Amino acid sequence: MSYRVDFTVISKTENESRFALTLHNLTEQPVDNWSLHFTVGRWIKSESISNGSITQLGSYCTLSPNSSDHLSPNSHFYTEFSMGTSPFTLHDDGILDAFLAINTDDHTIIPRAVEVTCIDLGQPAIERLTTPLPAAKAINLIPEPNKLKVLGGEFAFTQHTAITTPDTMAQGAVRWLQSELEKQLHDALPINDNGNIHFQYHADLINGAYHLLVEQDDVWIQASTESGFVNAASSLLQLLPTAPRHDASAAYVIPMVEIEDQPYYSYRGMMLDCSRHFHSTKRIKHLLDQLARYKFNTFHWHLTDDEGWRIEIDAYPELTNIGAWRGPNEEIQPQFTTIDQRYGGFYSKAEVRDLIAYAHDRGITIIPEIDIPGHCRAAIKSLPTLLIDPNDHSVYRSIQGYSDNVLSPALEGTYTFISTILNEICDLFPAPYIHIGGDEVPKGVWTDSEGCQQLMQQHGYQNPIELQGHLLKFAEGIIQAKGKRMMGWEEVTKGDKVSKDTMIFSWQNEDAGLISAQQGYDVIMQPAQYTYLDLAQGFSADEPGVDWAGKVPLETVYSYQPFSKLSTEDPAHQRIIGTQAGLWCELINNQSRFEYMLFPRLLAIAEVCWSQPKQRNWDDFKARLKGQLSYLDKAGINYRRCE
Repeated sequence: MSYRVDFTVISKTENESRFALTLHNLTEQPVDNWSLHFTVGRWIKSESISNGSITQLGSYCTLSPNSSDHLSPNSHFYTEFSMGTSPFTLHDDGILDAFLAINTDDHTIIPRAVEVTCIDLGQPAIERLTTPLPAAKAINLIPEPNKLKVLGGEFAFTQHTAITTPDTMAQGAVRWLQSELEKQLHDALPINDNGNIHFQYHADLINGAYHLLVEQDDVWIQASTESGFVNAASSLLQLLPTAPRHDASAAYVIPMVEIEDQPYYSYRGMMLDCSRHFHSTKRIKHLLDQLARYKFNTFHWHLTDDEGWRIEIDAYPELTNIGAWRGPNEEIQPQFTTIDQRYGGFYSKAEVRDLIAYAHDRGITIIPEIDIPGHCRAAIKSLPTLLIDPNDHSVYRSIQGYSDNVLSPALEGTYTFISTILNEICDLFPAPYIHIGGDEVPKGVWTDSEGCQQLMQQHGYQNPIELQGHLLKFAEGIIQAKGKRMMGWEEVTKGDKVSKDTMIFSWQNEDAGLISAQQGYDVIMQPAQYTYLDLAQGFSADEPGVDWAGKVPLETVYSYQPFSKLSTEDPAHQRIIGTQAGLWCELINNQSRFEYMLFPRLLAIAEVCWSQPKQRNWDDFKARLKGQLSYLDKAGINYRRCE
C-alpha cells in the first residue's frame, strides 16, 4: 500500500474526545496539491483542527493542508481534532474508508487508494461476550409453538412422497415448501391426488394459526389463511434433520408430532435499510426465505434516504439516474464505505413485482418506506428545480450531518412530488400500508423561509414543527384515497396533524411507543435498545456494529417484552399490533456482515413476535437455538458464534 492513515484517541472526557490523524506517504514520490477524503460516523468540530482545514457532509470528510501541500516521500502529515462524543468503544467508530485525491483545475477527483489502520482506542481489551448453549433438544422449533405433542415414531420422505392437490389458499405455501424441500432432499416433491402431505382448509382457525399432524404415513396441515399454511410449512421444514441418515431406506425422516399453534402478535416484522448500502434482489430473497422459516410475516423495506434513492419511479427517472448513485464525481457525495468509486443501485418495478410475488408465497407482506419530509437529500439533489426553494435561507444540521435534506412545505413542487411518488408506490405495492418515515426532522428547518412563514400565518400555526404535520396530513390523504393506511416513525405525531388511523413505529425507546398507544395510536414496537440489529452484539472493541443506543447481545433481544411494566389489563397492550427487528446498513455492505449482524439474534426476535410471553424461557430457547445452528451451518449463514 502506498498511503496509510492512522487514527488514534489521544484524550477523552464524558462528552468530548480528541483524536490524532496521521497520513503517511510510503512511496518514493512526493505528493503535491493533495487532499485526504475519509468517512467517519461522528461530527468533527472543524474549528478544533490543529493543522489544515476540514469540511464534512454526512460521514464524508475532506481534509486539506493549510499552506504547504507538499508531502515528501516517506514522510507524513499530522493533525488533531475533536468530536463532541462520548468515548469510543468500538473499532467501527473509527475511520471507515479513505482515499487521497490530487486536486485538478477542473475539480475532477482522481482517487488514490489509502490503507486505513484499526483505530487505537486507548483502552484495555475486553473479553468477547459468550453465550454457552446447552445440549440441543430432540425437537428444536423456533419460535416455540403453543402446543407440541410428541407422538412417537417417524414419517419418512421416500420416492413415493407427494403433496395432495392443495386448497387454493395453500398454493403459495406449497410452492415455498417444494422449493425448500428440493434444496434439502435434492429432488422435487410432486403434487398429485394420491399424495400423503395434505393441505386442508379449516375455518375455525384464526388468521396465522395452524394445526400440524405428522403420522407414520401422512402429514396433515390445516389452516384458514395463506399465512397459516406458510407457518405450518415452516414448522414442517424445521422438523427435517440437516443431514441424511444412512441406516434406512429413507434418508430423511421427521418425528411424528401434533402441533397446535397461533401467533401472539399479528404483525411480525423485519426492517431492512437498502438506502445506505444497496442489497441485491438475491440477498433479499435469501433473507425472505429465512424470515418465512422463522414465521415473520412482514418485510419493511426502507427504500429512500439521504444516501440513495432505490426504487424506479416512472415520472421522475432522475431519482434513479442521479439519486441511486454516489461517488467522488457524482452529484451525491460518497458516504460510509466504497468511497473511491461510483457506488449504488436501484430496484426496477419488474424486480419489485418479482420480490412481492416471492414474498407472498412465503406469507410475507412487503411494506415500502418512502421517507419524508426529512432524509430526502437524494431526492432533492435529483430534482433541484422541483424541490429546492432558493429563497429558503434556514440553517440546520440533521443528526446525520446534512444541511440540505428536508422538503419545503412552502413549495408547490413538494406536493407534486409527494403526490406523484405516493400514487406510483400505492399502485405498485399491494400491501394495505405505506410507511412514510417522518423521523429526525432537525430544529432550524423552515425558520428563515418567507414562504414557510406565510404558510404558518395562513393556517394559524405557532411552531414550525406544525409544518411537518401539515405535509404528513397531505400524504395521509393521498394514501387513504388509495385505500391504504399510513405508517410512520414516532415523530409523525409531531405537529399533531395526522389522524389516529396512522400506525406508529416506536424506535427511540419503549416509552415513545407507550405514549403513542396511550394517545390512541396503534403501535409497532421497535425500540432500538432491544431490536436494532445493527447495534453491536457484545462489549469488546472488535465487535462489528454501532452502539449509540447501547450494546444488544442475544439475551437482551430475547428478554424484550413490550410494556412489561404495565398490568396485563392495561388497555395500552391492546394497541400493540406487533414488534419488529431493524437492520440499518451504514456499515453493512457485504453478505457476510449482513448475516453476522442478523443471526442468531433474528431467531430471538422471532420468538418475541410469535410465542406467548408466559411460554418464553431463556434456557429452553438456548437449547433449541443449539439445535438450529446446524441448519445455519448447512445454509452457509455467517452467524455470530455463541461460544
